[in-house]
Order: sequence, then structure tokens, then C-alpha cells
Amino acid sequence: MKKLTTAESDVILRKASAAIDMEIAHSFAGRAKGPTARMYGMLGYFMGYVDEHLKPVRRHSGKRFRSGMCLIIADAYKARARAFDAAVAIELFHNFTLIHDDVEDRDETRRGKPTVWKLWGINDAINSGDAQNLLVAERIARAALVPKVGAKLSKALTDTFIEVIEGQHLDFEMATAPIGSRLVSEERYILMTGKKTGALVRIAAEAAGIAAGKNAKELTNLRRFSNSLGTAFQMADDYHSVWSTTAETGKDPQSDIREHKRTLPFLYAYAHVSGKKKSRLKELYSLPDQLTAAQIQEALDIINSTDARAYVLDHITTYISDARKVAQKLTVPDKTKAFLLGLIDLLVPEVNA
Repeated sequence: MKKLTTAESDVILRKASAAIDMEIAHSFAGRAKGPTARMYGMLGYFMGYVDEHLKPVRRHSGKRFRSGMCLIIADAYKARARAFDAAVAIELFHNFTLIHDDVEDRDETRRGKPTVWKLWGINDAINSGDAQNLLVAERIARAALVPKVGAKLSKALTDTFIEVIEGQHLDFEMATAPIGSRLVSEERYILMTGKKTGALVRIAAEAAGIAAGKNAKELTNLRRFSNSLGTAFQMADDYHSVWSTTAETGKDPQSDIREHKRTLPFLYAYAHVSGKKKSRLKELYSLPDQLTAAQIQEALDIINSTDARAYVLDHITTYISDARKVAQKLTVPDKTKAFLLGLIDLLVPEVNA
């Protein structure tokens, strides 16, 4: 079986995502009436439906790959209608967390435009994000009405969303704990990543299987496939944030070093250097402010003095290999398997060149 190209997978993903966007935009518009309409406009702005003046725009933001993948797998099981509210809940929840993430990290831009808090203030960003999370709860309640499997589906969604929040807590903890403690370790990073990023990718595939009433073996394979994909996706993002250029990714280069985030490249390097290099790397990653250009280069030189780059790429390759292998075991049509294989290349391209 031949996998689809990244372009072909992207087209299929965009078609599925369009249905999600249409539903969410309709939901916002239905509530955007009277004196509180502006709050829903803020949510529409973040999702890419309107501009900063709350005027409609044609281009939406984000890949929507989680919710899109959910629908595509559900289509393979002929269960789109049963999985639809779950897919919408996943997309709404993911973007709710990003609105709050921008406040927590004081990020002024996302997807190339000002963040909600930057335009309308922290209070409105938190409040509108809270509103979106309640719209998530509304979708979970609707998913609970799916015949026979609704209770299982709504519980899986709720448990996963709580797990994502737990992952955010672990991320906060890792960012502030003393370097060298058990809270700042590769083991803790894997745990945090699995909860904060992997869990939401995992539920996207799992929800489709639950909605379709699939057996335990199929659900296990769905979870394993999507967990490996989600882990590879996060590790690839960490890789790009250290070693890729703006021309390659369109993002701020070395942003993780600038913000001295304790991601896998740093954790590996810190564990494999000694003496003055170890002391200096610890010092740089313990500073209260963002690193200067000179300090970024100094930290990068220390990281590059180890095998950190090859180590991270090897991990990404391992997780991708597992995702590919498990995708072949799913009881979906070959065309869906071809899409999933193409999706892996679309989301994690640097190890597939």
C-alpha cells in the first residue's frame, strides 16, 4: 500500500477540518448577540474566523489536525455523526488551552498575529477562554447522548482534558524547579509531554473508535498510534525550537533556548556535560529573564558539544516508526491508512526528507 503525499493528506485533512470550523463558527455566531457579542468575537478571532476588528476573514488559523483526524478515522468506521461532537469538543478545548497559554507565557503573537490578551487584555483573555471551556462541556454533554457508547465517550473526553491540565501543571513545575532535581529530568519531561500534548492527540483517534463501538484491541491500537504520533510531534517541535531557522519553520528560531525551557535537547545536554560547561548551562537556564542573543549562542554551543541533536532525532524516528507500524494494524480501509501515513510525514517532516 502506498502512502499519500503530504500535500494529498493535507487536502483530506482540510476538508474534514472545514466541517469542524463551520460548526464552531456557527456556534459562536449563534451566541454573539447583544452586549456580550464582543466576547464571542474574541473567540472567533483566535480561531481565525474574524480579524481584530471582528470582521469576517476567509482564512482560518491552525491545522485542526486533531479534530480532523478524529473525523477521518470516524469516517473509516462509518461513524462521523456519532463522533462529531467529540471532534468539536477536542478542537474547542485545544484552542481554549492556547488562549490561556498565551497569558501564562506572556506570548504576544500566535500564528503570526497578536494574541487575545495582547489585543484585549489579560482579564478578557482569561474570561473568554473560560467561556470556550464551557462550550467544551456543552459538547461533551452532547457526546454523552450517543447511543450505547455515550457514557464511555464523554468520560474518555473528560478524563483526557483533565490529563492535559495535569500536564500543564507538570510543565509549570518543571519550569521553576531547581535544575538537577528529580522534577527536571527526561523521565519527567516524557510524563509531562504525554499528558500535555500526547493525550489530546490520543483522544482524537480513540474517540472515533469509541463512537464507532470498536473492540478493545482496536482501541488499544488507536491509542498507541496516536500517542506515538503525538509524542513525535512534540519532540519535533522541541527540535525545531532549538535547531531550525525561521526560513524552515516560519517561527522564532531558538525560542526555547531564549526562554530557557527545559525540553529534551537541554535535558540530554545537561546530563552529558560536566565541569564549567555544566555549571554555565545551569546558570543560563536559571536566569530570571530571557536570554540575550549572545547567551543563546553560548547555550547552543554547549548543547551542540553533546550528541543532543542526534539523540532527539533518534527518539522522533523511533516514535514515528511505531506510529507507522501500528497504523497498518488498524481495521480501516487502505485509503485511510494511506492518509494516516501521509499525516505523519505532514506533521513531522524533518525525519522523512
